[in-house]
Amino acid sequence: MSQATTEHDTTPENNNSYIKHVLCGLMMGAADAVPGVSGGTVALVLGIYNRLVTAISHVDRQLFRHIKKREWAEVAKRLDLKFVIPLGMGIAVGLLVFVMAIHELIEDDQPARPYVFALFFGAIIGSSYLVARLVKEKSSSGKIIALLGLGILGACFAFWITSFEEPKHIDSAHNLGFLFICGTIAISAMILPGISGSYLLIIFGVFNYLSGIPKALLKGQADPEGLSDDLLAFAVFAVGCLVGLLCFSKVLRWLLKHYEPQTMAIMCGFMIGAIRKLWPWEKTAPDSTSEVIGCIVIIIIATVGVIGIDLVVRRMKNKNA
Repeated sequence: MSQATTEHDTTPENNNSYIKHVLCGLMMGAADAVPGVSGGTVALVLGIYNRLVTAISHVDRQLFRHIKKREWAEVAKRLDLKFVIPLGMGIAVGLLVFVMAIHELIEDDQPARPYVFALFFGAIIGSSYLVARLVKEKSSSGKIIALLGLGILGACFAFWITSFEEPKHIDSAHNLGFLFICGTIAISAMILPGISGSYLLIIFGVFNYLSGIPKALLKGQADPEGLSDDLLAFAVFAVGCLVGLLCFSKVLRWLLKHYEPQTMAIMCGFMIGAIRKLWPWEKTAPDSTSEVIGCIVIIIIATVGVIGIDLVVRRMKNKNA
């Protein structure tokens, strides 16, 4: 769970590495499927964030020159495909599975909802601690106050974003230009630790509609009459995601290269400020004392679990060093 370098990892890949990348992708996809949780948070804690941002940002003129010359080995190396492909497979599977499974558990009337949110709440607390420690390790003592200020600003911004009330959801194909913009903004948030792209889609009023399209297709419940419009809307949204991902990743890579501690401090603030959306009783009061006790226990276990796993990984790396 230590941070990756800003450039591609030069360690040779093996079968264990591929499995690790797939599992990382599964966790990222699962996180992105839950409103209030960001896949970028998972990537940051797992130590693959910089490598991911670097790989995405390499979709540029130099890449297209390699493609034009049919230099496929250079294309694969520049895109870090040995890392990106298994990670992408994991993200896709995680998103599909959790869009169908988790959403059933986090509906307002589901008794399991508080416990699910308690689990994520504790995990984000532990993750925030790990990122804050990482910021401290990468900065000098003289910069701590400034970095703390940036973290507070990030927390305030995320707290403000997550304070918006959810609008009425749409249930049919929306303005395609609006869906394109939603895609560019949401995907940018998804790769930012702390800010949930799913939650921003809820704010825009399109989350239920867009997440309902793949669910309906997988369950064979799609309406034949409106299917073409739904698929077109989903495709436009996907293109918006692609454009936003390619553009925003370049900005992030530049920030991480030149202002890494400052960028990480703001990201840590995002994580802390956005955690309000994962409070188990953010929408409703607890049903019983046992529910409160159960959720508190889960929060503590999840927090300690995240920090404990990071400690074990650090010790294993020190032994192998």
